Amino acid sequence: MKRRDFIRITLPIALAGRAAGATSETPDLTFGVIADPQYADVETHGSRFYRNSLAKLEHAIADLNTRPLDFTVTLGDLIDRDFKSFGSVMPIYEKLKSRHFPILGNHDFSVEDGEKGKVLAALGMEKAYHSMVIKGWRFLFTDGTDDAIWRYPASDPRTLAAKKPYRNSGICAEQMAWIAEELAAAKESGQRAIVFNHYPAFPEKGPNITNSKELVALIGKHGNVAAYMNGHHHAGNYAEKGGCHYVNFKGMVETEKETAYATVSCYSDRLVIEGMGLEPGRSLGA
Repeated sequence: MKRRDFIRITLPIALAGRAAGATSETPDLTFGVIADPQYADVETHGSRFYRNSLAKLEHAIADLNTRPLDFTVTLGDLIDRDFKSFGSVMPIYEKLKSRHFPILGNHDFSVEDGEKGKVLAALGMEKAYHSMVIKGWRFLFTDGTDDAIWRYPASDPRTLAAKKPYRNSGICAEQMAWIAEELAAAKESGQRAIVFNHYPAFPEKGPNITNSKELVALIGKHGNVAAYMNGHHHAGNYAEKGGCHYVNFKGMVETEKETAYATVSCYSDRLVIEGMGLEPGRSLGA
């Protein structure tokens, strides 16, 4: 398992916290990141080795369990298709010593219509989106699938609404208002925020969430979002806008043997991402 150099992302001074006991050498907290395992018991297609994701997950979780993590997030697409795939993936995640928070991805709903309503329970999720505060940081686990044509059964009114105009991803108005409230509350409390979603939101060219411009504008308006982290685009990406770092983590399903996952350490003045396998080891803003 190849471990890369740290990615160093320097946060704007305005976001630099004053957490008790935190120094430039001591992170406030650390969490694990996995993106797009996309397991299915199907043949390899192109560079996607679906069956191999189980072994990659086993190795990644064994490694993450050796680290003092506050939690682990999976940025969507735990499966590629078929509801039965959850039965193979979730027992591996149950070995995690840290708390696990999955994000909903498009492939997680590549199941029969009658099974779509069971996806959240299969993932161990009570809500499609939620937030939590840890050590002066507010984390928003958002849902980029709640305004998509494939999220609900074909006869569901929300599916019909997503046809005009056609939307294959999206954050509904209710959730967007919730995000605004959460970011405002974080700012009032002097907290920095990190937003998780399955889909990219920036830069503009790419397989972005349908209402990415609205989301990016909302993030920029509040000015206290240190990073927006996502999967979906397996090649990965990075961009910065208005003091927010948009980090697209690479997909684990890609390639036959190489893996991809990371840990993120949150400091008072920066984020440090340690990438494993395919996850790049570049230094940014050091």
